[in-house]
Amino acid sequence: MQLPLFPLQIYLLPGGISKLRIFEPRYTRLVKLAMGDGNGFGLCMKDEETMCHFGTRAIITDFEQLPDGLLGITIKGVEKFLINKHWQEEDGLRFGDVTPISNWTPSQIKFVDRDISNSLKALFDEYPEHAENYPLPDYNDMTWVCQRWLELLPLETNQKQWFMSRNDHRAALSFLHNVIDEQLKSDS
Repeated sequence: MQLPLFPLQIYLLPGGISKLRIFEPRYTRLVKLAMGDGNGFGLCMKDEETMCHFGTRAIITDFEQLPDGLLGITIKGVEKFLINKHWQEEDGLRFGDVTPISNWTPSQIKFVDRDISNSLKALFDEYPEHAENYPLPDYNDMTWVCQRWLELLPLETNQKQWFMSRNDHRAALSFLHNVIDEQLKSDS
């Protein structure tokens, strides 16, 4: 599959929602292409100037004219992919030949994982700007919870890429237990 690519420092996983401001002509073209064929576009991270290997195919779910006159789009992550090769066209828009990667299977929350889910809910309560993207949060699906945590945590690009390359949420869950369980111990 070929997709136009949008290299950004944001990390979006399947089910994740974000808002972007579009102001460069090449990305206006990306929006037109993404809306035209319904395949969306590839959101991928850059490590300094190097394009990362893994990305997320995103679709545009809404758009608006922002107060400053720019185009605002709301995007939703659909599936992860591996970039096989990429190139840049004359206007600077990048394209990639990508292979889709299976999404992590939803996983019912276990009693032992409730603190991770409850901590995300508390974070969303404290920062409603994050919560507003998710009118129907699924705090009972540990895959969903792990993905939202990974999007929010200030991790290095290579760490985020490593988690993205995993076949399921278990590595992320183990990592989150280390981080959140330690935080809860230090708070008590």
